[in-house]
Amino acid sequence: MDMKKMLLLQLCALFHVTVGSQIEEVAISPPGKEVFVLAGSAFQFTCACVGSCKTPQFRWTRASTDSDGTLTKNGTLKLSNVTLEDEGRYTCEIKCDGSSEKKRTTVKMTVYAFSQPVLVMPFILMENVASDVTCSVDAFDHVDHVHINWYLGSELLKNETQQPLDAAKVSDTLTLTPLRAHTGKKLTCEVKADMNNNSKQSFSYLDIHYAPKVNISASSSGMEEEEVVMSCTGDGHPAPTIEWEKKGEIWPKNLHRHTQGIVTGRLHRSNQGVYQCVAKNMVSEAKEEMKLEVQYGPANTSIQAFSLQAMSYGVQLNLTCLSDMQPKAKQYVWTRIPGMALPKEAVVTNSHLIIENFQEHHQGIYECRVIHHSGNTERAFFTASVQAETKSKVFTQLVAAVTGSLVSGITGGIVAGFMLAKWLK
Repeated sequence: MDMKKMLLLQLCALFHVTVGSQIEEVAISPPGKEVFVLAGSAFQFTCACVGSCKTPQFRWTRASTDSDGTLTKNGTLKLSNVTLEDEGRYTCEIKCDGSSEKKRTTVKMTVYAFSQPVLVMPFILMENVASDVTCSVDAFDHVDHVHINWYLGSELLKNETQQPLDAAKVSDTLTLTPLRAHTGKKLTCEVKADMNNNSKQSFSYLDIHYAPKVNISASSSGMEEEEVVMSCTGDGHPAPTIEWEKKGEIWPKNLHRHTQGIVTGRLHRSNQGVYQCVAKNMVSEAKEEMKLEVQYGPANTSIQAFSLQAMSYGVQLNLTCLSDMQPKAKQYVWTRIPGMALPKEAVVTNSHLIIENFQEHHQGIYECRVIHHSGNTERAFFTASVQAETKSKVFTQLVAAVTGSLVSGITGGIVAGFMLAKWLK
């Protein structure tokens, strides 16, 4: 091999080595001459070699404070919790193994900061009562504009942009009119700065207080001695207390009040009246009333005669059927026993029976049968008869009539006699 060929081969080998280890450019990600990083966040720079270098070595330095730098294999510089002291210029330097060639690039990291938002809201939120909720942020560094967004769940309620001065405080107020349907929903204040999409949030799960509503479940009537159950519920928040009262009266001893708004007991006629269920919570109270009717009877049934004079022919027979019961009787049935129809002259109106001109054929035992709404019945009896006059009484009247006729004559004596007879009675 001549000298020319040998020189050519050496030049080719040298060129091959040079090309094989060439570094064309150093690139840092994220790109740009200045990168803004939020204080408190995790961040990393990634340095890469553009070119044909297969085994690059990386060295990170920050300005002139880190003369030795950090040697890494993958070109990544990680900061787990960025602080204001981490701000500065960062340089990535790359060289290839077996070559003294080095290339570098520099990026400026600016650390911006603002505090965690503080959410201030009323201790109690009441349904349909407008309340102000405030979100405030302070301790700004390198922040030109602040965006404050309000969310209820995923719904954007309001957004606000403000321009803070360094170390100034920024706040925004949301007027919220809560509904009971908002209970459990997340109210969020989100704060963003212009430099990056990083944000900080403060939130609260809403607990809406609302007044109770009352619902009574009970029968409005029942028979005496029956078991009764009265139930009352209230759906307010916080959960209300439930109390039963008898309106205007002391609570009956035979009715027992239990927790959860339950009343049990065996009915007595004295339980009749108006009952009231009261539901109370810290918001307000609600009431509902029910009227309880206790049915009983018939009992102590009797027939009372209303006559202005003793029973005799020609007078009015006026009978009234009386009975202790609630409610009024469904029906009164009048009969004459045994097995006799009522006289055609008898006028019956519910509990009343009247015969205007009582005669001998009207005599008998009159029965009143009371039929209650419950189906219960009870009977009472009255004997209607005219007592025969005694012989001594007739004799006295006759003597008086004769004596009178002797004194005053036949016509006048008869009248005087009967007057005397009346006096002798």
